Amino acid sequence: MSVRRILSLFELCLGFVYMKSAARLAQDHWNATPLFLREESRYDAYPWLSGAAEFGDHQGERVLEIGCGTGADLLQFAKNGALATGVDITARHLELARTRVQGAAEVLRADATLLPFPDDCFDYVYSHGVIHHSDRPDLVAREIMRILKPGGRLNIHVYALVSFATLDYIRIYGWDWKRHIENSTDPVHIDLYTKRRLLKLFPNAGLSFQKREIHRWLRRLEPWLGWFLIATGQKPYHAG
Repeated sequence: MSVRRILSLFELCLGFVYMKSAARLAQDHWNATPLFLREESRYDAYPWLSGAAEFGDHQGERVLEIGCGTGADLLQFAKNGALATGVDITARHLELARTRVQGAAEVLRADATLLPFPDDCFDYVYSHGVIHHSDRPDLVAREIMRILKPGGRLNIHVYALVSFATLDYIRIYGWDWKRHIENSTDPVHIDLYTKRRLLKLFPNAGLSFQKREIHRWLRRLEPWLGWFLIATGQKPYHAG
């Protein structure tokens, strides 16, 4: 085992009680109310997602989805010829994902803070709406950069702090609004992100950004006030 992996395990042990809280909240939330949508419903709701996720751009590449949920996005990568693997920590999601993909992609139980893969093994890492549910995104980011091949790319979608949706949820639900933005009111850990915060998590990835998802009548403001902050970048070919 490498020194880096030993340090990761040590850091996990030190923060175990705190980390278990966010992980357990996520598992309890989505085991009780798994987020299963038909593919048509998902991409009708998010018509921009296929392009933003780059489903059709990774034929023959090793693709990892972190937080694959019930497998809708994972299946799109597989349908387009990627060698796709998805990980999740929620038992019910894993069950539904395996049923959906029918062997077209590999589905594994794994915590994003300590992934069960060797260094430098994936060409592309994708995660939609997942990292903002982790209370240790620094460990998630470190794992993403570890498992990416030199020159491999990442594509991360998180909730944006600066967005119309944030203001609208507060207007409707008050300061308890975070209980009302997922598919049930069961508690779950949620952080909001800025470009600066993502740049700190991935300092050497050369990130570029876009924002997506806003009410149709505010479409022109989407690049500034969209709900999803999307960061794409690349693992450097050379350390440092």
